[in-house]
Amino acid sequence: MIKIIEEILDGNILKVKVETPLALMARVPKKKYKTRDVLNIIPEKYEVLELIREDIISNYPIGNHKQVGEWHFKIKAAPKKRAPAKKPDQPKPAQPKTQKDSSETKPSTKTSIRGRMSKIAKNKINNK
Repeated sequence: MIKIIEEILDGNILKVKVETPLALMARVPKKKYKTRDVLNIIPEKYEVLELIREDIISNYPIGNHKQVGEWHFKIKAAPKKRAPAKKPDQPKPAQPKTQKDSSETKPSTKTSIRGRMSKIAKNKINNK
């Protein structure tokens, strides 16, 4: 499993630093992470046009593999966002509050667990 540690946007260049934890147990499968894996975890807010720099990281140290890598991508420039125009506040129409009478509420059809247990105990005593 990989995660993004650092994400720097410099104009239309996105620099992503990614890390993977070291596999400490033998039952954890050895895995190499490449560009396609990093592209899968990059947020959808970026539209990647081109790969500038790539790296390979792995969750095992044998073979001079590292656990932290850096990728550089050329992305489509995002349009500058403007603050949405605010609409004048309009008061909400007040709705009269009505209190429910106790006659309107329905009684619970399910008895409590204690009541059910007591009923079972009484039935056993009466049947003896």
